[in-house]
Amino acid sequence: MVRRDHNGQLFIENLSVKELTQIYPTPFYAYSKKQIISNVRKLKQSIQRYFKKYRIQYPIKANSNPHLLNILKEEGLGADCSSPGEIYIAQKVGFPMEKSTYTGNYESHADFQAAIQSGIILNLDDYHRLEEVVSIAKPELISFRINPGIGRGGFEGIVTGGTDAKFGIPYEETRTAYQKAMEAGIKRFGIHMMTGSNILEPLYFAEITQKLCAIAGEALEGLNIRFEFINIGGGFGIPYTEEEEEIDLDHTFKLVSEAFYDNVKKYRLGDPELVIEPGRYLVGNAGVLISRVNHVKKSYRKFVGLDAGMNTLLRPALYKAYHRILIDGPSKNKKQHYLFTGQVCENSDIHPGEREYPEIKPGNIAVILDAGAYGFSMCSHYNNRPYPAEVLVDGNSHTLIRKPESVKDLLRNVPGYQEE
Repeated sequence: MVRRDHNGQLFIENLSVKELTQIYPTPFYAYSKKQIISNVRKLKQSIQRYFKKYRIQYPIKANSNPHLLNILKEEGLGADCSSPGEIYIAQKVGFPMEKSTYTGNYESHADFQAAIQSGIILNLDDYHRLEEVVSIAKPELISFRINPGIGRGGFEGIVTGGTDAKFGIPYEETRTAYQKAMEAGIKRFGIHMMTGSNILEPLYFAEITQKLCAIAGEALEGLNIRFEFINIGGGFGIPYTEEEEEIDLDHTFKLVSEAFYDNVKKYRLGDPELVIEPGRYLVGNAGVLISRVNHVKKSYRKFVGLDAGMNTLLRPALYKAYHRILIDGPSKNKKQHYLFTGQVCENSDIHPGEREYPEIKPGNIAVILDAGAYGFSMCSHYNNRPYPAEVLVDGNSHTLIRKPESVKDLLRNVPGYQEE
């Protein structure tokens, strides 16, 4: 998405980063429309080789800017929602609710009401909530999120399956869940599993597909349930470091299809469609965070102080997640060791690992890569820093898709302190 010309200048599609910083104040997020579309179509192409029936649902939580969501909707995707707010945004954009899923956890009664009223497919995290759901309205179709007792991810906080995960129904209780639903008069079913995030190994997706089918087949034997869909969740990763390689999608879905069709036939699960929920894969490498160097401090180590901290990009502080950082301009000087940090008064507001760069000076532009997923969506007002702008780049054009906040916006919802 980001390229460097022979003079060392960085470009997003056809626009120079320097030019963008003269129009929009740093820090701000910038996204490539071309990259998002390319990611979607590459994913579709791989799935279509092996599946006739499939559905892609984009997790709104990864990045919920409506302008980006509209691109994904126009490419034929459904939505994966985890809160009433995400359902609201998905509906405003125009995602079809009959091709979208609500997967919450520890929901309030109001959460269930909002989901049921929207017409979205309900994917329950705990079958004990079924009675409450039916008291509002009996769904025609219901799915259950199963915890298979295993999980994997780049960091502990993004592993969503296994005995320590707060998500899903223990796989040993799968039969009870579906029996309860049948007793309530529900006749149409799906099944779901989401075990982790940012996984680059094709075999893992085949393993979880086999695992979910086996759980369903063995637990539901004799109930004569024929699934309308089998949802293996998301977790399709992107490389964040130079050493990591892109996931081989073609090999991934070849292995998944073998596990899927063999086990659907073996356990007589009907003629379900495959459902996946990729978020990071679709938008992660399509977004960058553009920042500016405020100060270079020579202390026990050399710190590069950016104007974008953990309030703007939380992942490095939260997970010790690594993001590559590019400095705009020529790089002919001898390299030095630096630590990149933000302005927040927490020592966790540091990007992991010392890095080698030619001399960095105040005013230099820094481009933090692979920030399109779980970047803006995890922003906060910590230290009372306003939210940054978001910009969409499309070839030679750029569009402001979210205005930057001002300090006045910090008090806009505080009675007695709002300013016009």
